[in-house]
Amino acid sequence: MSNLIQVYTDEIFNPDKNGPSVTTVGTFDGVHLAHQEILRSLAASDDGNCVRTVVTFEPHPQSIKLHRPGVMPTLSSTPEKIRLLRACGADRVYILKFDEALSSLSAETFLQDILLDRLNTRKLIVGYNHSFGEDRQGNIEFLESAKERFGFELEVVGPHYVADETVSSTKIRKALDTGDVEKATQLLGRFYNLSGTVVMGRGVGRELKVPTANLRLIYQEKLIPKVGVYAVAVRSGGKVYPGMLNIGTRPTFGAGAVTIEVHLIEFDGDLYDQIITLLFLKRLRDEVRFSNKETLITKMHKDREDTLEVFSEFPESTFQVDLNKI
Repeated sequence: MSNLIQVYTDEIFNPDKNGPSVTTVGTFDGVHLAHQEILRSLAASDDGNCVRTVVTFEPHPQSIKLHRPGVMPTLSSTPEKIRLLRACGADRVYILKFDEALSSLSAETFLQDILLDRLNTRKLIVGYNHSFGEDRQGNIEFLESAKERFGFELEVVGPHYVADETVSSTKIRKALDTGDVEKATQLLGRFYNLSGTVVMGRGVGRELKVPTANLRLIYQEKLIPKVGVYAVAVRSGGKVYPGMLNIGTRPTFGAGAVTIEVHLIEFDGDLYDQIITLLFLKRLRDEVRFSNKETLITKMHKDREDTLEVFSEFPESTFQVDLNKI
């Protein structure tokens, strides 16, 4: 990672190495539309004298608070989150290692020691429902009472609505858990994505004359949408192809572990060991067990037609914009 990406240590948070900041703090999982509102305020608050700083956490705080590290699926990997934050105008991104010690800091200690003393924050920007510190005591009421005492400016950004619904990471996770990738797209402000390395599979797709690329995810912590068949856009080798994606256990051939395999329509070549990225466009159907291969092949041809129809609804430039961000 670049020198803009730091892990919380006393050495890195030496105040001599940090100029005055306009700062926002949060998990920023997904960097969705509500997060982007906060980041717009961050960018607009720069008067040329302050560094636009984002403080975020690794791993996801819920993994520690639930005392079950590693089980909290994320909407963005850490490298992806950093790129998105920088694309939204952050000059620097600090990643604090979220552990029991950090979670047990009082709100006042976190504010004074990290945000004010170490980062030299002149202005703090937070979302309306943000809180930090032990037992989440560092809420808006606490910050309002602390700003005069500690001498910093406070801006609270209100909720962001899509179709009369507030945007949150929790709602995006629920949408993906139910396969509603279209709703996830609306709340994220971009297509949800997964990236992986193409690995050797069982060869079932090739046997059915619909060869598939089997993916081993690069970022295992990312949330995998509900089992089923999806229309996706696939980036491979700098080009974007329509893709017919299956997430599931292939029950027609004897159910096993969940796999992620995609057929790149209109592609001819070898993908083994290459990294490809999937953009989720629409869920087409549930994964089901077919009585024979012929019935499955017929259904797959229909899935192919449906995928091409969905893909054709988007100009290729739409995909490129999102791919450039991630």
